[in-house]
Amino acid sequence: MIIVLDEKTKHSFFRKSDGHIYIDIPVICDGSSDDDTISFIYDTGAFITVVNRDVYETLGLHRLQHTKTVLGGYAGGAPGYLFQLPGLKIGTKLLIGVWAFSPESYSLRQNLLGSNVIEYFCPYQDNTHDYIYFPSNSMPKPYHSEKHNFSLACDKVLFIGDE
Repeated sequence: MIIVLDEKTKHSFFRKSDGHIYIDIPVICDGSSDDDTISFIYDTGAFITVVNRDVYETLGLHRLQHTKTVLGGYAGGAPGYLFQLPGLKIGTKLLIGVWAFSPESYSLRQNLLGSNVIEYFCPYQDNTHDYIYFPSNSMPKPYHSEKHNFSLACDKVLFIGDE
């Protein structure tokens, strides 16, 4: 299979002084506009996508069905809510139902685009021009963590391409 990397699959990213890669992704939900984006850290080490509490409330995501849980990480356990994002527009793809976590605490500020999305798309990163390509002709496979006995992401997600 030949992977096509073109203008339709290109998504720009930027780096801040902290050295992390940030990517702005539009969120599609009831009442959202084209301006409703979440600035995520592109975090291949995060098991699941994380949306901070302020964004969770501002975009009305707290009104979605959610489950109270505790997410573990390098800083210990953080109580919060597990929910499915209505839609993320990544390149030419609309991904509906991505599992995400939002902490109860307002002190956890980062939004993380986790491996449940990153590994699902198998993106290509161009560090010379600061673009990430989400190939439109690749066939995403369901994400399943080998480290955990459950899957938290794209195995029950509706994938829509606009081609």
